[in-house]
Amino acid sequence: MTAPPLVDVKGLVKHFPIYSGLMFSKQIGSVQAVDDVSFHIRAGETLGLVGESGCGKSTTGRLILKLIQPTAGSIHYDGVDLQTLDAETMRQKRRDLQIIFQDPYGSLNPRMTVEDIITEPLVIFGEKPGPALAKRARELLKTVGLASFHARRYPHEFSGGQRQRIGIARALATRPKFIVCDEAVSALDVSIQAQVINLLQDLQEELKLTYLFIAHDLGVVKHISDRVAVMYLGKIVELADKRTLYKQPRHPYTQALLSAIPVPKPRAGRNRIVLKGDVPSPINPPKGCRFHTRCPYAEPVCREVEPPRIAIGTGHEVACHLVKPGLPGPGPKAA
Repeated sequence: MTAPPLVDVKGLVKHFPIYSGLMFSKQIGSVQAVDDVSFHIRAGETLGLVGESGCGKSTTGRLILKLIQPTAGSIHYDGVDLQTLDAETMRQKRRDLQIIFQDPYGSLNPRMTVEDIITEPLVIFGEKPGPALAKRARELLKTVGLASFHARRYPHEFSGGQRQRIGIARALATRPKFIVCDEAVSALDVSIQAQVINLLQDLQEELKLTYLFIAHDLGVVKHISDRVAVMYLGKIVELADKRTLYKQPRHPYTQALLSAIPVPKPRAGRNRIVLKGDVPSPINPPKGCRFHTRCPYAEPVCREVEPPRIAIGTGHEVACHLVKPGLPGPGPKAA
């Protein structure tokens, strides 16, 4: 019998209201940042969430952690609906739910020592500062590849990669089970990215962690993820295990993203798909398929009817009118 997923998201929606006026403001619209997003993550798994900037990836991660409140939808963690929890119960649940932020400097308080930064979550949960917490901070620094004497230094004394290691140590302080990695390596040099990714993988194996890995670099996502969800303008357009997605992408948007991955020695005749136009505004998304304004294969039905996400294989789901189970879809890379 298959174990239930650790994280189960269904119909997640987040619309940010737009108001006009000062004294008598009224809502004139909304930014549809996340619209009907559903997926699950099994314990010990890494789900990669990819897409262009502004597609709703980071908002999705913050919604799962309830750092912002969803407009609609359900978020189940370990069988518990987080939407039903009161403030204090949710606060205690945050021990299991942590985040690694994108900016390794902006996410660290410059006025606090590294020891205080790492132990702050534990103090918030009621543990008293003292030798025990200091020892815990030094143990965590060693876990992420830093020295114990770094505990007395301040964030400005470290490089970007070292700061991100401090952020990882802070996320590990409460012994979480689920971590959202929100563009955790995008601000780092390529060589440092590899070190941090290897660290995250080692920690996952050692501590039995589960990740939602948010990124826009599909090369990085391929290295660390078990499954990959592709997001466009607030919706997931394709979801599959990484081998299937990278070998047989079916959605035209996924095909375009994969064709843009840099390769050391491009082969002759490599099919580079260049999308025309800009991403539409989430304030007024297109009718029908949200990708049809840039899709080279769009048909009349794409402009009128929103495509449902259908299963075309084991664990492989696509939201595209032109993709049918067992039949070749659009584009040169379709199976």
